[in-house]
Amino acid sequence: MIQAAGVSSSSSRLPVVAGAVVFLLVAIIMVGGVAVRSTISTSFQNAENVRSAHALSLEALKLQLDEETGMRGFAATGDRVFLEPYYFATPKLKATFARLNAAVLAVGASEAARPLDDALATNDRWQRTIAGPLINRRFSPTLQRKGKQLVDRFRNDIVSADTVLDVRERAINAAAQSAIGRIVLLSVVAAIIMAGLAVAFFVQQIRTWRRLDEERTRAEAMRGDAAALRASYLAEKRIADTLQDAFAQRPLPSHPALRLSATYVPALEEARVGGDWYDALELPGNRVLFAIGDVTGHGLDAAVGMNRARQALITSALVDSEPAAVLTRVNEDLIRQKASLVTAVMGYADVENCDIAYSVAGHPPPVLMEPGAAPRFLECGALPLGALGEATYQTYRVRTVPGATLILYTDGAVEQTRDVLEGERILLDAVLAAAGEHGSDFAALIHRTIFNGAAAGDDVAILTIGFAERAAEGVHVSAGGLNARVTGKRVGMNEGQSTTTGQQSASERARPSWGSPEKRAS
Repeated sequence: MIQAAGVSSSSSRLPVVAGAVVFLLVAIIMVGGVAVRSTISTSFQNAENVRSAHALSLEALKLQLDEETGMRGFAATGDRVFLEPYYFATPKLKATFARLNAAVLAVGASEAARPLDDALATNDRWQRTIAGPLINRRFSPTLQRKGKQLVDRFRNDIVSADTVLDVRERAINAAAQSAIGRIVLLSVVAAIIMAGLAVAFFVQQIRTWRRLDEERTRAEAMRGDAAALRASYLAEKRIADTLQDAFAQRPLPSHPALRLSATYVPALEEARVGGDWYDALELPGNRVLFAIGDVTGHGLDAAVGMNRARQALITSALVDSEPAAVLTRVNEDLIRQKASLVTAVMGYADVENCDIAYSVAGHPPPVLMEPGAAPRFLECGALPLGALGEATYQTYRVRTVPGATLILYTDGAVEQTRDVLEGERILLDAVLAAAGEHGSDFAALIHRTIFNGAAAGDDVAILTIGFAERAAEGVHVSAGGLNARVTGKRVGMNEGQSTTTGQQSASERARPSWGSPEKRAS
């Protein structure tokens, strides 16, 4: 009795301690994540400012070259027509220097201000001592030699300023790498703490299961097998409910120019609960990161694998803007961890330009629905994540139109029948029908239309990203004309390795191949 009381007391204390540790861990991760995200965002902004400063220095060199070219042409011919580039470039050069100085100060490269000031003073001197006399037709070899010296000094000053900017850019990149390192360290610490909690949890569960086994044995002796099975079922249901709460989906971001909706419906049978998930994250630059995926298998292993894949994908996407590179990085991580196979689609939606860039790893193809056109499947392909270390992934780019909607889903949405082709046809019909209902929760409407109240045999996740309708200023575009120009671009992992696809209607497209034997078998 004393031993039983001690076990019970220890079991009651463990959830309190675990809850306090988890709360502290979540607080640390949130604060650290916000700080690291701010650092990465600042690094990206500074890197963009450095690129702008480089562009302005090139513009200053070009304008000075236009001045010199015009003056040389006039000196050689005496024809004032050659002075047109000179008169065009001279007023713009000072404005360019003003913007360049502002850009240099914005990125903290104040050392570049001195050569830039000297370059501007050199140009003023060239204007007074070289350009002025030449315009007044006082030509001499001595004057031209002196002009060459001033021009060479001007260009050396610009090169010196560019060198300072290069040093600053390397410092910015180093800061970004340091922030990434802090993310990795934070993830490792969180994983270690969670592993400790998991061990403690499983030890407690083992003790609990032993007590339940003893109680079940006594119950079978007194009340028979029915009462014992009922108690076991209730215990398993509590574990399943706890797991469901632990891996709840993140809320969708709110953006005035996007319509986002999502739904996740678990399988009817608890034994079939798997690793489906979706994510959407608002990023700087008026972009939205989207992802959806499915881990092979079911139960606790699939849920743990789902959480690992989600975190790896989001972490990689925050530091790399190329979807194919993100999937390559996640694939390498899962291979090293010997994790379960994962199918996924991830990408970025450019809210301002209605551009979509995405990459697919063995997942069903996305669906694009545009105003005035039938919904159609987009390109897809490649192996699932965690299947092959040398797997390569491709980035697909689609320029769509306002009012268009991208639909992502897991395979449970098209495998409700034994015929995948029939399942895809049902999905396209459901998208079209749901669009006609004008509901706010587009994803739930699609799910309801597909299953029509019937229970799903597998988990189903659906995520939709819709671009808000807007009209260009002074232009009226009909609904039928919005789909007149749709282009797609597929970009490989190596630069320059790309192909383009032209217009393609839903009836003309070849159905993309997706998935793998392993995925379909699961």
